[in-house]
Amino acid sequence: MNQLAALPEGAGYSARSGQATASVVRGKGDTLIFTSICDSLARQVISLTEELTRIRNETGEEVEEPPPQVAHEPTGWQWFQIWAGRLVLITLSLILIYRLFKRRLNKS
Repeated sequence: MNQLAALPEGAGYSARSGQATASVVRGKGDTLIFTSICDSLARQVISLTEELTRIRNETGEEVEEPPPQVAHEPTGWQWFQIWAGRLVLITLSLILIYRLFKRRLNKS
């Protein structure tokens, strides 16, 4: 501690151990300024910030909905086929019912 007190104003000392760095700088009067940095934590903060930004951008893009698909109406020829088929089915059903009643009436 005496060595730090003997430093002139603005001078400092720095030490590194692995990915951690610590430094002490002598300020005005009896003030000492301690700072420390860990490279892996700084890198992790940067990568997490970038990932959050990327995710925020992706979710913003997913909110947009595609335009609804237009259902096409049947053409005139298709309407004709639909109604002709219905009429044929109704006619065949009536003929079948008529024949069944006719047979039952003839048996009795």
